[in-house]
Amino acid sequence: MSAILDFRELRDKVLAGEGDEELEPVETPMSSELKSKGTLIGLSAAAAIFGGLVFDKVTNKDMPMFTGAWIPGLMAVGGVALGYAVGGLNRGMEAQTEKDRYERLLDDSQTIIEEQQEEMESMEAEAEEEKEAEESQNDYQYDYLNAEDSFFHGPSLGMGVSAFGQEGVLYRPKASDQLW
Repeated sequence: MSAILDFRELRDKVLAGEGDEELEPVETPMSSELKSKGTLIGLSAAAAIFGGLVFDKVTNKDMPMFTGAWIPGLMAVGGVALGYAVGGLNRGMEAQTEKDRYERLLDDSQTIIEEQQEEMESMEAEAEEEKEAEESQNDYQYDYLNAEDSFFHGPSLGMGVSAFGQEGVLYRPKASDQLW
């Protein structure tokens, strides 16, 4: 008997949990295009005209409301209204398809750009790590003095003023890394 009660409690819990989720209606391209005023008016007019003609043919066999030139005229007006509505649906759905393609293209290009940026950052980090590794391996390293440093060290190196086109001087730093 206790097993039956357990299944009832389990069933009640499952049923209670199913009601928690609220399903949001997904709007399709067709439903969004049917909501546009022009398409809705065209479809309504075509349905009313064709429905009225069919109703007249079926129910009023003895005394029809529409006779003579009215029937082809109403058929033409209904056809134009239906054509306008179907054309609006077709153009709208094509536009939405094109918009989806464009958004997908933008998303794909954005992911490609992000991947390339990550790759470039990783390559820069690797190059920096390699450079640091080389610098740490070469404890006996020559540094290059630029023009300002060369000018201040000029008298100690036996030079006066730096000449036009003269290059900087290579030197070996002291173990304490102090220039003076």
